[in-house]
Amino acid sequence: MKDQTPGLVHIVDDDAGMRNSLMMLVESASLTARTYESAEKFLAEMTDEPEHPGCIVLDLRMPGMSGIDLLQKLRTSMSDMPVVLISAHADVPDAVRGMKLGAVDLLQKPVEPAMLLETIQRSLKLSEHLHRQRAEADSVNRRFAHLTAREMELLQLIVDGHSNKQIAAQMHISIKTVANHRASLMTKSAAANAADLARLFTLYKSNQSQESQSPR
Repeated sequence: MKDQTPGLVHIVDDDAGMRNSLMMLVESASLTARTYESAEKFLAEMTDEPEHPGCIVLDLRMPGMSGIDLLQKLRTSMSDMPVVLISAHADVPDAVRGMKLGAVDLLQKPVEPAMLLETIQRSLKLSEHLHRQRAEADSVNRRFAHLTAREMELLQLIVDGHSNKQIAAQMHISIKTVANHRASLMTKSAAANAADLARLFTLYKSNQSQESQSPR
């Protein structure tokens, strides 16, 4: 279908029959699937955050690392790839833990095909949205990273709602210089207007805060 969201569906299940069945179901919806026989195999082949949208259909109970353990590891490593948990023996604690870790859903085996495909499509749309957010964040970071400390100070005053006259007095520069700096900041940030400049700067500050809190 034309309105389907593109992306890669990662299927992690220790049961070969289930892997093949899920792969055929996913491919029947004109989506691309990749299978893994274990959580360890998935981690070995997915060393970096993917460049394109994707989601994981993950068996909850497997020998070695369980689905929940893999989901926990992904979230600890700051991966936000959407995950759909599936299980033949899910209990309430598993469901609660999975949801707390950000799983899109937990479906019971045997999985109803239409429900699984709907959940996968929803997950891929979420992944696409997250990728767009990251792309915008990266673009904003590049635009603001080269501003001088003086420009950042002036920009903060603009965002805080100060007039050119107030900024000029606080920074001990002329009103004309403030106006010139404003025009330069609009160009460097590629902002459409003052409101957009404030939005982009707020996003930049949020990005910097998140990066400082991320594990090294």
